[in-house]
Amino acid sequence: MSTSKNNDVFGEPLRLTHLKPSLDTEKLALASRQDVWHKFIIFSYQPHGKAEILKAVINACEPDILLPVKYKRENESKSTFLAQCNSNAIENLVKQQLCILLPGGFEIYIDIVLGFITKRELPINPNKIIAQTFYQRYESAKKILNLDDFENDKLLASIYCPISIPKIFHIVLRSIRQGIAGNNRESKLSVRELNMKHNNLTAIILFEKIFNFHLTKLDLRFNQILDVEYLRYFSEFKITELWLDGNPLCAQYKNAQEYIQAVKNIFQHLQKLDGVIIGMEKKFIPNLQTHYLGNGSKLPLIKQFVKHFFIMYDQEDRSIMNGLYDKNALYSMTLGTVTNHLHKQVAKVFVTNRNLLKFVDYAKCHEFLLRGPDKIISALKRQPSTSHDIHTFNIDLLYETNDLLAISVQGIFLYKNISSSPMIFNRTFIIVGKEDNEYCITNDQYFIDGSNPNTLMQINNKTKQDIKNIYAFVPTMFSPSEKNQLIVFLQELTTMNSAFCFKFLDDVNWDIRRAIINFTQMYTLNDVPPEAFK
Repeated sequence: MSTSKNNDVFGEPLRLTHLKPSLDTEKLALASRQDVWHKFIIFSYQPHGKAEILKAVINACEPDILLPVKYKRENESKSTFLAQCNSNAIENLVKQQLCILLPGGFEIYIDIVLGFITKRELPINPNKIIAQTFYQRYESAKKILNLDDFENDKLLASIYCPISIPKIFHIVLRSIRQGIAGNNRESKLSVRELNMKHNNLTAIILFEKIFNFHLTKLDLRFNQILDVEYLRYFSEFKITELWLDGNPLCAQYKNAQEYIQAVKNIFQHLQKLDGVIIGMEKKFIPNLQTHYLGNGSKLPLIKQFVKHFFIMYDQEDRSIMNGLYDKNALYSMTLGTVTNHLHKQVAKVFVTNRNLLKFVDYAKCHEFLLRGPDKIISALKRQPSTSHDIHTFNIDLLYETNDLLAISVQGIFLYKNISSSPMIFNRTFIIVGKEDNEYCITNDQYFIDGSNPNTLMQINNKTKQDIKNIYAFVPTMFSPSEKNQLIVFLQELTTMNSAFCFKFLDDVNWDIRRAIINFTQMYTLNDVPPEAFK
């Protein structure tokens, strides 16, 4: 194994091996140095993921702290990372014979190359990078700190920083606080709203008072918190709005009243829980919630679908939507009240309006219920060009099974070529799982309404400009069945064997037209090898 040569600093690196784990005086001295990186080599003969392995190593170093950087999966049974730590952390690992037990009874083994490389040769400062990441996540004007899915932030680069581990969380907050107040350690974080969604948090355990008294809103959705008692750290703050849905603790209570009371025992100033105003149960006020997404397990799929659909719908040529709709899909659209003169002119384009209140000839009710992707996409292509503002969307998961979702999406959009005010839409999709882990739309119900001052949020010129900036979309085909269809098609067209058809398509990112053009050009010049036709 090659290691960095730094004889001028402290001599050759020294290796601790799990086959014979021991620390002598020389190794202990090298382990204590703060100007070097140590290399950790993980041997795992089970298919464990990065997070599972690194969290186990970090926990095994308790009570000392280790922050892994430059994690790399070398092969199926070996991975490596670098870390700076004190000798106590390494001593703790040696006491465990450099063997760590993972959940499920699996073991991983560790070798450590002490003094693998100097800090001068690898000048990474984790605390500085964490502080820089904070600046991208902190709105100073509104005092909002967003730590949503923090450990996967691209700005952290190669640093593994799971705030689900209490001491790591403390390091993060300390680095952030230092970024705000410099060397003034007494200063507390000035935060009104704290968002910590999607961090696998099981509890909030902090060893000092980090936040000032301004903290009033706390978002802990989609974590692994088992008991509201594990949030008692925040009981001293006047938290008026709290989000907890998507945590296991929510399923522990028999009814809403029991859940609310348990939470209020900790958060005595609470006024709003999971988006619902509490304390209004006897006043017959309906509960309203911005989004309803069940337990959050389908959230990645929903976000991916919604973004994918509306980016494609907002393209000039909606032909690229071919493939989104099932062969037996149904589509219908209705127009609500349209008072704006320009909107009325646009409404004339929607000849398939199924609004029963507007029908003169009810025979057209069935005719305007479109079936099949050809009719649906032809109708979509006739509709005026649009620009949707995803940031205004409200999304509700109406129904779900393992392979079916019913989703309602509502929000604001503009017609790109018409200078008029935004309009409101509501779209209800039923999507079903198909082969290759893909989903198709089987029902699309589209409703458009004119803007209403009482229901439409105020949109300034900047927001309108943002709506008009539409992403360009280049359709690609990646599923195995789609690739196989393209290979068969190219085979029939060129008589080449499947291996060469695969190569031609793969070279052009599965663009069939470019593959045919390349084949034609090469065939004309006699550049296609004879084995392509065997």
